[in-house]
Amino acid sequence: MKKNITALSFTPKYDELEDRIRLSINYDDIQNRVDLMITRGFVLKLFPILDEYMLKFYNIDLTTSNDIDMNAPAKEKVKNNNATSLTDGANLELYHQEDELLIEVNFSYTKATRLSIIKFRSKSSEVTAQLNATSMKQVFTMIKSSIPFFSWGISHNL
Repeated sequence: MKKNITALSFTPKYDELEDRIRLSINYDDIQNRVDLMITRGFVLKLFPILDEYMLKFYNIDLTTSNDIDMNAPAKEKVKNNNATSLTDGANLELYHQEDELLIEVNFSYTKATRLSIIKFRSKSSEVTAQLNATSMKQVFTMIKSSIPFFSWGISHNL
């Protein structure tokens, strides 16, 4: 049976050993936490689809708008963005769950509320987030900022 989680926080971090992005959902809530691993191949498929989605439903072009400087240190990225906060590194490691490979992301748009419902799926978990345009842009910009562009051979304006 799949574990169903409602996402309240997103914490992306590059895992050098696994060579994947670890996306910790609800990192400080042990009962509702899931650690999703995102592969390079998945990232290469996800971001073009996300760009099309954001342009279609929110008229936001993610390829040309970067609110976060990809070269800035992590503390600077957070300081320049009011809606993010620093992650408590002790809780991030203390509550670490078994890593689950992200296999699917689905987007749906609700016209009446102008909100998007995002579903992240692994074999054993389904994470749902309801986000407005600003929050959605922020979440995916944070994920993007954790990508090791040079070692993955990916351009910064992916």
